Amino acid sequence: MPQLANAPSIPLGTGIYARVEAAQLLGISPDRLRRWVGGYTYWLREATGTERRRRRQAAVVRTELPAVGRAQALSFLELMELRVVRALIEQGVTLQHVRRAAQLASERFDTRHPFASRRVFTDGQYVFSAVSEELAAPNVVKWTAAEIDQVVAGPVFDQFLSEIEFDATTALARRWWPKGRTVPVVLDPSIGFGAPIVAGTAIRTSSIARMARASSIRDAAVAYEIDMRQAESAIAFEAELAAA
Repeated sequence: MPQLANAPSIPLGTGIYARVEAAQLLGISPDRLRRWVGGYTYWLREATGTERRRRRQAAVVRTELPAVGRAQALSFLELMELRVVRALIEQGVTLQHVRRAAQLASERFDTRHPFASRRVFTDGQYVFSAVSEELAAPNVVKWTAAEIDQVVAGPVFDQFLSEIEFDATTALARRWWPKGRTVPVVLDPSIGFGAPIVAGTAIRTSSIARMARASSIRDAAVAYEIDMRQAESAIAFEAELAAA
């Protein structure tokens, strides 16, 4: 089929997530996600108290996928970056500091996706890099230069590192086990546009959940030739997404 002249070009293996879908996977509100990837404006009152100026804050994570109509999708790497942003903010780091850290780390590591890179946690220089010797869970996030020195304990990020498989060449995230590697659910941008699938297969968790609702978990497992644990994990994952 010929490609439409005005159709956006998206490389294979990118992973594509609607903002609502990304917010569900991250466990945050769509409005918060919109502010992180689109920036926002606000009014600042002057010292006189009588005049206000409109100010704009830039995005924390820069999106690179082309818009389709009015819809702006996110890539897999952007989804991985937003996980780190969420974790830092939950630890009390301000959005302003996270934004500045993203800028410095992007320059230091020469990448558009500093928060999706293993090097951020292992280099030992600038911000969002290792500041201790532990390999499993190093202390990370070191504010440098004019920033406030601040360290987030390594165990906070231990789960993030263990959930992600990094590419040996690019050092960027390439697979995500959202419930940890003991649960056979994975997001792989090279399979099904990055939709959640049963690990080791190309079967979407949403497909298994739909069949189980229409019939039974056992019938779904038999139909898709997976075991009961895989089927139950897929169904539980989809139920958690629906409840988010």
